[in-house]
Amino acid sequence: MTFSADKPTMIEFKDVHKYYGDYHALRGINGTIKAGEFFSLLGPSGCGKTTLLRTIAGFEDISSGVVMIDGKSMADVPANVRPTNMVFQSYAIFPHMSVEENVGFGLRRDPRSKAEKAKAVDEALEMVGLKGYGKRAAHALSGGQRQRVALARALILKPKVLLLDEPLSALDKKMREHMQVELIKLQRQVGITFILVTHDQEEALVMSDRIAVMFEGEIAQLADPETLYRRPNSKKVADFIGTMNFIPCTILSESGDKVEVDAKGLGKVALDIHQAPPAKGETPVVGLRPETLTLLYPGQSANDRETDGVIDEVIYFGDMTYYDVYLGGTDVEVRLSMRNVPGRPVLDVGTKVRVAWSPEALVLFR
Repeated sequence: MTFSADKPTMIEFKDVHKYYGDYHALRGINGTIKAGEFFSLLGPSGCGKTTLLRTIAGFEDISSGVVMIDGKSMADVPANVRPTNMVFQSYAIFPHMSVEENVGFGLRRDPRSKAEKAKAVDEALEMVGLKGYGKRAAHALSGGQRQRVALARALILKPKVLLLDEPLSALDKKMREHMQVELIKLQRQVGITFILVTHDQEEALVMSDRIAVMFEGEIAQLADPETLYRRPNSKKVADFIGTMNFIPCTILSESGDKVEVDAKGLGKVALDIHQAPPAKGETPVVGLRPETLTLLYPGQSANDRETDGVIDEVIYFGDMTYYDVYLGGTDVEVRLSMRNVPGRPVLDVGTKVRVAWSPEALVLFR
């Protein structure tokens, strides 16, 4: 990624609260978003991510706190004069207009000449890969093309911040994955701050420089994708981001920079303190991702630890096979993933296996 954390702050939230009657939608939001950052607000439906996006845009007033954009408080600043623009989930394309009329709609009160406006429209269409589409009827476009028109219409006004409210949710899987890459390239090209709202964990991990994971109106963790995935700060975040196995454990001792646990099916293991987020009052479990567990085939030996197991379920995905395995004669079941490479057989349910793992892959939640 090209993003640098040294860039100046573009958006800052200071103890932002939002009430709808008695419903507390945003609960003390604090944080910053940098200039030129691709930032995502991620969480389940109803967590407050769209409400937070709309407070940046000025479509929602906050009940208390401060929202700042480029060093200026947005208190009493209406949406139409904020340095932001939004691409909606529905795209809001005018079907009776041509592509160029849609893209140039925001310039209708611009003092520039007709020729200058036409040049700006052409440049915006070229930026999103729609050069030559200006005369085409908007209703004749595919979903991906309509999304690009919406982006061009937002970018032509040269906002400091582009707000994206689940803009890819209406696309099929293949087109959505293609547009994820295109959006990343576009953001790097224009260099402005992008803020994406999504409930799709994979989409957020792929596209973002940093992600704020939200639950019930609060930011549970704000970090870069790798930190969120490998070092979630709570079981709730770990469970929401990707797939995580949770194994019951007992904490045996804690001293200095080490925590020793006895994990069911894995045995005793010493963890570094950075593998144990601060106590949250949860029942102790260790978590590990499916790709950090490996099936050992005949003749293979573990680089670190191994345990016996029995395959309970096999899920074949073409490039990958997922196995649900009971560990070491216990009732603890974990899911592990194996890439399907030539010469590696897909094993059957009931097969006794050896499972390799490393203590470094574990995270302790307590």
